[in-house]
Amino acid sequence: MKIGILLGFLLLGAWPCQAQHIEIRNQPSHVDGNEITLSHMAERRIERFLGHMFPMRQMRRYAREVDDRPAPSRPTERSIAYTVISQEGMRFIVAGYTARWNEPVNVLAIYRMEPAGPNQVWRSRPWQASYSGIEFRVAMEGARNIVLFKEGGAEDGFVLAGIFSFLNEPSGLLIRDLTPSLPWLRAEARFPFHPLYAQRVQLESGEDHSLILTASDEAYNVSMTSYVQPRRAWRYNRTHERFECVRSEHPGTGILSDRSKR
Repeated sequence: MKIGILLGFLLLGAWPCQAQHIEIRNQPSHVDGNEITLSHMAERRIERFLGHMFPMRQMRRYAREVDDRPAPSRPTERSIAYTVISQEGMRFIVAGYTARWNEPVNVLAIYRMEPAGPNQVWRSRPWQASYSGIEFRVAMEGARNIVLFKEGGAEDGFVLAGIFSFLNEPSGLLIRDLTPSLPWLRAEARFPFHPLYAQRVQLESGEDHSLILTASDEAYNVSMTSYVQPRRAWRYNRTHERFECVRSEHPGTGILSDRSKR
């Protein structure tokens, strides 16, 4: 009897060490402010599900592959940023997972809300994060969502960003990478999309209700701005399903004219 009581105390003492806290953030993401309202109970169910689905094994394996230094057996911190969006009469959860060993590792995943519960329909490969913090911005264009995914949150700092849309299929999602680039900047990163490396990456609605993506490189050599201005904007072309570089309607803003996608 004494042995059973002692074992019970030991197990209770070990439990807090095994249950690591996960910081989970449901962040406002819609460009037009029309967020999907969730009840507190629904939000808690989603967050419990995301905590249970944390892709720890794949992230830990990748962390050991890319880092020669001895890594802790468990991450020192874990976090999840997510947003809920609606498309084609269904709801989807877009989630970004982060776990830190010596360096942080990220994974991006999308879940389709089905009658039986959330179902994973797409997940990226793990990649070593270059910046801390994950942020989403979402806009509806026609029948599809355009999703801006950013790694890094400093207002004036550089970030890595990707922008994409998806088509819902019974077997999963068809992802379309829509990311343009600043032609003089290239990022070499194992990123889920073509990486846009820039400052002040924003997705907004224009005055004519068009969707505008902007990015800048304010650290660019000022003496070269007569050839390449540090700020650029792209307008989403719904017919061609891509972002196209546009000329600024206001002189002096530094946006160049270029009809190419990249």
